[in-house]
Amino acid sequence: MLKRLEETIRWRTFVTPLVVLAVMAAGLGGCSGYTMKGKVVAGDISYAAIVDADDPRLEGPGIASAMISLETDPDKLSREPVGDAVSDTAGNFSISVRRPGAGILIYDVGMQVRRKGYEGVSQTFRLPPQGKRILITLRGGPDTLPPEEETPYEQYEKFK
Repeated sequence: MLKRLEETIRWRTFVTPLVVLAVMAAGLGGCSGYTMKGKVVAGDISYAAIVDADDPRLEGPGIASAMISLETDPDKLSREPVGDAVSDTAGNFSISVRRPGAGILIYDVGMQVRRKGYEGVSQTFRLPPQGKRILITLRGGPDTLPPEEETPYEQYEKFK
């Protein structure tokens, strides 16, 4: 019995540091490890949704030059921008999320999408797993989103 206990302790002593190092390397090894991908398409309503990478709507024609911005904790004062992109000629976009542990840790993010001639989108969701995509559908018409707000820090710097 004592011998089995000693073997278990030895095994845990060896494996535990390796597991900790692997988690640190994957989650905190840099901010560029997680990339959120998606597509902007035209539709009857403006919205953003998390879909599977093989969703057929991702294959249709896209909207170019849509401006996409992403921030963490959108409902808190501590929110911060973590990435932005502009959709390419096919409507595709890719955002490298500048946040330690993105893709492993759970982050609530807010996304805003704007394009002249289309209603804007403001959506809050959990940062999706690497195998998922973001499908953004924009309806033609004037942008209905309010002008971009200054962050609390920008307001502080402006009026101090």
